[in-house]
Amino acid sequence: MSQDFKEWLDLDIDEIEPRPLSTEQKEKIKKHVLTKGKKNNRFNVRYLAGAALLGISVLSASFITFPAIADQLPFVQRILTYVEEDVLPKKYEDFATVVNQVQSSNGIDVMIENAVYDGTNIILTYGIQTDKELGNHPRPEGFINVEPTSGSGGTGSIEKMNDTTYVGVEKVTPLFKGEGPEEVLVQWEPTSFQDFQTNTEVKGNWKFEFTLSQLPTNVQLLDQTSSQDGLTVVMKSLEKSEMAAVLRYNFYVEESVLQNWPFVTVEMSGGKDNLGNVYELNGNGGVSHNEGASNEWRTTIYSIDPNATSLTFTPQIYYSKGSGELVKVKDMKPVTIQLD
Repeated sequence: MSQDFKEWLDLDIDEIEPRPLSTEQKEKIKKHVLTKGKKNNRFNVRYLAGAALLGISVLSASFITFPAIADQLPFVQRILTYVEEDVLPKKYEDFATVVNQVQSSNGIDVMIENAVYDGTNIILTYGIQTDKELGNHPRPEGFINVEPTSGSGGTGSIEKMNDTTYVGVEKVTPLFKGEGPEEVLVQWEPTSFQDFQTNTEVKGNWKFEFTLSQLPTNVQLLDQTSSQDGLTVVMKSLEKSEMAAVLRYNFYVEESVLQNWPFVTVEMSGGKDNLGNVYELNGNGGVSHNEGASNEWRTTIYSIDPNATSLTFTPQIYYSKGSGELVKVKDMKPVTIQLD
């Protein structure tokens, strides 16, 4: 555990000025204390404050999750201010849920600042403070588990701010059975942080758990179809929230193509609107049926201009014979979607 964090363990709660909370906030805190206490009886700094002052003025059971105090922790100084603008959606902060959970192990303090769930993807931001050298771009070991789901995929990155501080972003795409649920349980238990440049790692035991509610969305059904070279792409729907839009599409591969190329996928590229804005597309993968003949795929577009009336995509065919061997890539004709 770092020295900065140890100092906060000695925090005199009596010196903290109480703040009035609403009845609803009191009930949430009370529920949090009771349920978390049943799950794990070992000492944890998150429960240090206990059920203190569940009256007119209440101090959170997890004192480092109380925003007024969390904002003062040395390495919690607005994690989002250190994240490059093109890494997160423009409205991420407006819609993200404040998490502010800290876990410490083996001299490394990890704090999840906030997270958002748009019905398809989950994004979370976190900070790391450590007195150990982790390299310039370390990676955590340990998958982010989402319930209810049958699995997930994702990407992430960690950037070094100074000798002791890092900030990270994780993007996860759960594989839901059917439509995304209104609420998900997120569990993350990193087992180590690895520096691949030096092939070293620092092991530890960090455990996070929190729930996220889905952003309000509306679905626009689509019927555009594009066929070329034995492949047919069918645009199915565009699921839109104020932060992102998820394009769902199917693609079908003829048997004659699969005989030569057993592994064929179609990704969307070249996303742009009628105003000339160009968007980075985040492929979410999908599932295949009938040995690759039928496929259900998704891609996410963030921060669409509210004045845009159409989006144009270029389906891109990836041909492979397997074992990660990409043989060739070919563009299909662009497809334009009129926005509701």
